[in-house]
Amino acid sequence: MGTISPALDRPHRTAAVIATEDEAITVAGTIAGLFDTAEPGASTPETAEARLELLSRSGLFGVSIPTEHGGIDVSNTVLADICAAAAAHSATLGEILAAHFAAIEQLRSHGTEGQRNTVFAAALAGARLARAAPLPRNGEPAETLPLAANGLAWRLSGDALCTPCTRHADWMLVPTHSDAGKTAGLLLPARVEGLRYVANSCEPAAGGAQPAEHVLFKDVAVDGDALLHAPGETARTGVPLSLDMLLNAARQLGAGRRALGRLLGGAEPDALTVGLLSARLAAAQAMIAEAGRAIDAAQIGLADLHRTNAFLAAAAALVTAQEAAGEARAAAERESEGHAVEGVPPALAALLEESGRLHLDAHRHPPEDEV
Repeated sequence: MGTISPALDRPHRTAAVIATEDEAITVAGTIAGLFDTAEPGASTPETAEARLELLSRSGLFGVSIPTEHGGIDVSNTVLADICAAAAAHSATLGEILAAHFAAIEQLRSHGTEGQRNTVFAAALAGARLARAAPLPRNGEPAETLPLAANGLAWRLSGDALCTPCTRHADWMLVPTHSDAGKTAGLLLPARVEGLRYVANSCEPAAGGAQPAEHVLFKDVAVDGDALLHAPGETARTGVPLSLDMLLNAARQLGAGRRALGRLLGGAEPDALTVGLLSARLAAAQAMIAEAGRAIDAAQIGLADLHRTNAFLAAAAALVTAQEAAGEARAAAERESEGHAVEGVPPALAALLEESGRLHLDAHRHPPEDEV
């Protein structure tokens, strides 16, 4: 990159400096508590923007930046812990963080040196990256948006669903393809001529679920300096995809913990159910940690085997976490109806019931309440 494209102008912001992995997890828990209070109708667009500004200033957006660019490059297991802790309080916060970390990895793996220098420095200062997914066309799923040649540059048109509150992000990563069928990621400013957000706010919908941001692209000018090219077939099982699956698994784990928390807070939760769900969530957490270590190895290893192992471990973690979260949500819904767990061998049931009682006791009498 000879010159920095206007699309990559660095936002001006100041963020806290997070120095250790433990500090990163602590900050994530604190920020998650702020998002946890964001109930539908209980806040205004101004307070929503204020929470996002606090998130940017927290320093969390810079924790995965490589050390050679001034970051602390936390392990991928810690990134997963951050996303799980966030998602346990707020599905929206978990999605925002996961999308940002996944986009940073795209730049790390496929970006140019100029792109990395500019965006990594901005992320350390609190800049946020969001992600876009094209809407289906003619009833068929779409993986990329078309880029039309325009002299030495391109034009982008179409519509997509983006990370919640993308309008308050700094950039979005858009998957694209050229007339020749070549795919590339596009790093696009979140506010640029020809880009329009369909909704009027990014407040939670009824029930607390945050909708994806619907974005329209109409003849948006694209500079070649803003394109990221993945070499060959590495995108299919490369580190960015593996990390994306890992962080999705972490979000599912957080959702499962949130559902388990609702169950624990119920009037008369069944100890066996609590024990079984706790065990399944713990198994998912262990698989997520293993996948994080495999991705760490793939980021520094040159052999294809490293990338394959990371992909397989992340896929297994995602499936396990989705199943555990689904069971936890279903159990939280069934609890009020008095449905009991069935099909568990008696010996195992006794162990799980004791485990459930321990979890219930810890929930009702947390350590900080002890004299």
